[in-house]
Amino acid sequence: MINYLRFPSQKNALLRNLKVLALGSTLLAMSFASHAQEKVIRVGALLPASGAGSYFGVMGKQGADLALEEINKNGVNGYKLAIEYGDSQCAPLPATNVAKRMLETFKPHVVIGEECSDATLAAMSVLEEAKVPLLNAGSATNKFTDSGFKYAFRIFPSAQQQTDSLATNAVKKMNAKNAILLNVKTNAGIDISDNFEKTFVANGGKILGKIDFANDVSDFTSIATRVASMGNVDVLLVSALEGQTVKLAQALAQAGVTKGGGGKAVMIGTIWVPWGYDQKAGKAAIGYTRISQFDPNEQRPVVQNFVKNFKAKYGADTVPTHINAHAYDQILIIAEAVKRGAKDAESIRTEFTKMKDVEVTTGKITFGPNGQNQNLSVIHYVETNPDLSWKTLNW
Repeated sequence: MINYLRFPSQKNALLRNLKVLALGSTLLAMSFASHAQEKVIRVGALLPASGAGSYFGVMGKQGADLALEEINKNGVNGYKLAIEYGDSQCAPLPATNVAKRMLETFKPHVVIGEECSDATLAAMSVLEEAKVPLLNAGSATNKFTDSGFKYAFRIFPSAQQQTDSLATNAVKKMNAKNAILLNVKTNAGIDISDNFEKTFVANGGKILGKIDFANDVSDFTSIATRVASMGNVDVLLVSALEGQTVKLAQALAQAGVTKGGGGKAVMIGTIWVPWGYDQKAGKAAIGYTRISQFDPNEQRPVVQNFVKNFKAKYGADTVPTHINAHAYDQILIIAEAVKRGAKDAESIRTEFTKMKDVEVTTGKITFGPNGQNQNLSVIHYVETNPDLSWKTLNW
């Protein structure tokens, strides 16, 4: 035992140390209490930052970051949103591994992504087991919302929604009688090709041929030559990522098949390639008629405010793509769920199921019983002009 009376200096020093330790313990306790009381919704983001679909990841992060910046200025219902990005590489195995790691370390309340259908389906199986909602905006395969997943939600129009609309308009608006289908061999590419065929034929059209190709094909000369030999074709449905679509369009133009090469056929497409594709494809893009999830020329206030804020953050010469927009919208949808009282994975899922006509930049969102957005206002039609600008089609 220390005799404080005999050793006054030791007594004072010990008391000072005890006070410091007490203060430190108090601050540490306050720190733990602060973290415990902090209201944060953790958002996991499965976005490809490498590989052929890396542009998806870059654009998706831009849109999500802008939305987070805007929302976190004041928070929503007392909460802030925190995000962790994972490189899912547009492929099933990396997407699965990133989803598992994210669940173990970050413990997200909700996840956004992936852009590629095969990767999305792989990650969804992991998230479904963990009972964490996946809010998707870039994958078209019907399997995502037709497989019985209870935690799967999609603001992106499905392959069937897109192809039913595109095939009907090809016949009724473009007067197309004959079509050739060209698609990458993925779940999305196959779904789009098969669904388009059914609706196009049901509306009186004829399919002259179907050609698929692997996602690593880069020379489309032989395919374009084959298309040129198939006879009089009105529309060519192309379903592939941007890089392949650029090269395929150029090969078709060089073969004299499409308008860009002096032919009469028109390339058509569902939602695959972003704003900026036209400049990459050059003259070969002329006449290209496609569905876009987002039209920056649309005059709705929510669209023009987004375009203005996007330019302010990323540069006056930048134009937001549908990928920027739907990533931005995913964060808005999550914030809307929190605004309605959601505070964890299960309540976020519950609030998603109740959403009806929630307006975002891409259109309005109403989730059906299977988690698919039922509002087709997210389908916008555009055509590439000779100067490579967009012409909005009011179909």
